Amino acid sequence: MQRTSLSDRLISAALALLAFSCMAGWSVARAQTFSLVPEDKVRLRVVEWRSSDSRYASWEALDGVYTIDDAGNLSIPIAGHVQANGKTTEELADAIASELAEKAQLPVKPYIALEIAEHAPIFLTGTVQTPGRYPFEPGMTVMKAVSIAGGFLREREDNTYFERDRIQAAGAYRTAVLNRRDLLMRQARLRAEIAGEQSFEIPAELVGTPDVDKLKAQELNLMRLRRVDIDSQVEAANDLTRLYGQQVESLTAKISSQKRQIDLAQKELDNVNSLVSKGLVSNSRQVSVDRGVADAQGTLIDLEVALTTARQGLSEADRSKINIVNRQNSENQELLNQVNLAIGRAAIDIQVAQLLGEQAGYDAQLAQINTDAPGLGKAQKNYRIVRRNDDGTYRNIVADEQTALLPHDLVEVGLDSALQTPSQPQLQSPPQKQSSAAPLSDVARDNRPAPGWISQTGSN
Repeated sequence: MQRTSLSDRLISAALALLAFSCMAGWSVARAQTFSLVPEDKVRLRVVEWRSSDSRYASWEALDGVYTIDDAGNLSIPIAGHVQANGKTTEELADAIASELAEKAQLPVKPYIALEIAEHAPIFLTGTVQTPGRYPFEPGMTVMKAVSIAGGFLREREDNTYFERDRIQAAGAYRTAVLNRRDLLMRQARLRAEIAGEQSFEIPAELVGTPDVDKLKAQELNLMRLRRVDIDSQVEAANDLTRLYGQQVESLTAKISSQKRQIDLAQKELDNVNSLVSKGLVSNSRQVSVDRGVADAQGTLIDLEVALTTARQGLSEADRSKINIVNRQNSENQELLNQVNLAIGRAAIDIQVAQLLGEQAGYDAQLAQINTDAPGLGKAQKNYRIVRRNDDGTYRNIVADEQTALLPHDLVEVGLDSALQTPSQPQLQSPPQKQSSAAPLSDVARDNRPAPGWISQTGSN
């Protein structure tokens, strides 16, 4: 086999590094205009330079597609949770490389190739044919998004369609409310378990809701079962501690007794040695007593080894009790974090169900109006984008048909009331009971609608 020279190896390494850098630079260039947001999917590839054998080694176990979670984090093996929200792919790649170098204790950072595999979706609501969730594509504008949703709302002849929409929206809203109620009760139970309490209070916003006492009873029963399980584990560790403790006391007493026996045997041996030196006792007697002393010393060593083992077992049993409690608290905290995220998602589901319900009611009103009514066909549209900030809050942006969209945007389409003629009746929804659901986000809380805006219910 022909041996490769050092210069050839260096040239090969440089070419490999150049190719990898070009690939990474191309990936970043494609996505450099986008800041990463939750639900974005990124494709990751990791390569490490190994100077020991002068080659690049791929970390195939880390290669793949990863999704940014609702908290804006990317979960990477070895690196752990890496904050991705608001970063470009280049910034995220550098952050991952730093984490991998630190966690894996590498002398230099590995090379990271990162590109956006799939953008987070966008959401459309308002006076469009098919409101909902749609894939995002680079270069997408408000008008392109409306076209994907089937265009603007048109008259339909079958009002059963709208009734079905209202029923579906009401069912989705009810499901989301019940899910959020269950999650809030579970959150209260987990917080009580972490605090070491035996019970918990019903969350204030759930007081008086139907079946809330039954729901609390179910969570309390689960809480008691978990407490019985943890208590049984702790009691088993206590039994083991007592057993090892008794064993330590017993061995300590035996060692003390054995030492006294060795002292007596040693005195007897000294006397026999003295008598042997005077010719009063035979050598066989000396050998017998000497063997007895040796056996007693061997037994002492065995007892001391057993004592050390028992003390180690006692220490492990004490640590086991601590680990049981710590593991339980750690699991509860992880569950609580998951519940907190689920509560946030449930709140969004409630908001979407409310918007779709309003949309269904507004459609039913619009379907009863003749499309030939003066001014209706000429009514202009208003557009509003609800966009998430890097800190998790939301802001409203007044837009037009050519406004560029970003992943995770919510686009709301409305009618401009200023262009409606006096002969056209003002669209109003039937009186509705005020929802008891809490505000779901900062959307539209600190931003007033644009002048002339008509919401899905037809009223400002």
